[in-house]
Amino acid sequence: MVAVSYIGNVSLLSLGLIILAIVLLWIVDFRLEAVMVAAVSAVSSILNGLIKYIVGRPRPTSNLVDVIQHAGGNSFPSGHVMAYVAFWGLLFSFGIILFKGNHWWRTALLIISGLFVVLVGPSRIYLGDHWASDVLGAYLISGVLLGVSLWIYLVLKERGVLAPRRNRAKYFREKYVK
Repeated sequence: MVAVSYIGNVSLLSLGLIILAIVLLWIVDFRLEAVMVAAVSAVSSILNGLIKYIVGRPRPTSNLVDVIQHAGGNSFPSGHVMAYVAFWGLLFSFGIILFKGNHWWRTALLIISGLFVVLVGPSRIYLGDHWASDVLGAYLISGVLLGVSLWIYLVLKERGVLAPRRNRAKYFREKYVK
């Protein structure tokens, strides 16, 4: 449980975002996907901080539950859960949308990202960092954010926004030249 939550450390997750953006931009030329990963992660982080500030719910204390790992700040909603759903949930969705076929790396991407999203909530409760309602609320809020983000992504992708240069000309010929 500690290992699952450790990856949610701000510096590690930020490093993961930077590496993913580099891979998406320069290696596989997925511009829109790189922008979406950065935007969704940023919106998730801002939304989490805003909700934590508004709600102001304290974290569990050691006289109420077994606290294995002490965290600072407010409790509701779980920032780890929101960050994982934004990052790993988006990767899972891209794995389904972009990659077709039965390739080992696609299967690995779906399994790993799915496991992180599923396991982070119980790990935060187990470690004593959050109440169950903090985790459930974070899953709900970030699930809605992910759904809206995927809708925006699909609309932008259909319109050819930030498409690779080789695909952009083809899109405009098909759409506007008759």
